[in-house]
Amino acid sequence: MLSVLVALAPLTAHAQPGRLESALASLPDGAFTTHEWHADRSSRGFVYLLEVTGQPHGTVYQPFVRDLGVLRRTDVVRALGPTVAGDVVVDPIRNASGDVVAYVVRHRDVQVSPAFSGDGRYKIYVRVGETTESGGGGGAGGGGM
Repeated sequence: MLSVLVALAPLTAHAQPGRLESALASLPDGAFTTHEWHADRSSRGFVYLLEVTGQPHGTVYQPFVRDLGVLRRTDVVRALGPTVAGDVVVDPIRNASGDVVAYVVRHRDVQVSPAFSGDGRYKIYVRVGETTESGGGGGAGGGGM
């Protein structure tokens, strides 16, 4: 597996429409193949995987992931609007060369760990739990990836 870089200072936004749009403004213009996952209880989190066009495809390693097709940033704002129960974080997912291959839009209480295979494809492992914005250790918790 290749190593991956995830932004060290993700953007956050409270569940207010203007702030949500502001956080998602970090996404470039364009369309993304989009996948959606929600925790068993919607109050416990969500992950949207937005694949960058022309880059290898990835998957969210969870059951019940929905393929939303190709969405623009405004469509993602609309999709998140009714479901956001707390802070939103936008993480660029970078391959070993530093190229952005996707963006993960997630609830701040959801932790993601991308893992790449030799062909450039990747899986996004998801864990719902303690807030990732609290600092401290634990950033290297993806042992074996």
